[in-house]
Amino acid sequence: MDGLAVTDAEARLRDDLLHAYHILDADGQASGIAGHLTARLPGRDRFWSHQWGVGFDEVRADGLIEADFDLNTTRGNGRVNPTLHIHTRIYLTRPDVTCIVHTHGKAGVALGCAGMTLEPITQTGAIFADDIALFDEFHGIVLGTDEGDAIAAALGRSRALLLKNHGALVVGGNVAEACIGMTVLEWAADVQLRAAAAGPLQHLAPEAAAQSKTFLLDPANLGLRWAFMKRKIARTRPFLEGQ
Repeated sequence: MDGLAVTDAEARLRDDLLHAYHILDADGQASGIAGHLTARLPGRDRFWSHQWGVGFDEVRADGLIEADFDLNTTRGNGRVNPTLHIHTRIYLTRPDVTCIVHTHGKAGVALGCAGMTLEPITQTGAIFADDIALFDEFHGIVLGTDEGDAIAAALGRSRALLLKNHGALVVGGNVAEACIGMTVLEWAADVQLRAAAAGPLQHLAPEAAAQSKTFLLDPANLGLRWAFMKRKIARTRPFLEGQ
């Protein structure tokens, strides 16, 4: 480990990342020790994540660790999740991405298991209109770069990916965008499954979906939503205050 001090930019990144773990835990997407988040500063070939074997609800500021794209720990203690080549290969192909969230939320998993992707049927879910793909394969647990490359190729330029028989993945230009996106994806997947059970899906008009997507992804609106989500989780988990 190099022992370098954490910069102000990294401190802000780590603070958002820490809150994201607990927001997703409260959203029911913790997946035991299986889910994972990573975040990096723009252009960096290293990322921050949590220690392998620790649940989302157990993550604390001093437990975050930095690793390189070979999954070697460069700062902190312990090692990262061995399946994080799902993330490293996306970072290598998507310089615009600085945060990746991968979870196994029930609704997202169910949608993928049915071979479906998210459809533009709700105002909130419209953030993924023409911006989500389906990885229609499953070759087992991702322990090497080849499967990571295949997932990165399936994601392409999209914002999200459903992994058939596996889970869901959302990328963003910052932690807020990726974390909010994953909570929306799980909610919208649940609504879609319920709607499909009730009758034929009624799609938004393309122009309405595009207008909703633009509004919801506006950086100012994302910032307000993220600030609210951080305040809300801190009310039930006071140790997040001042982290």
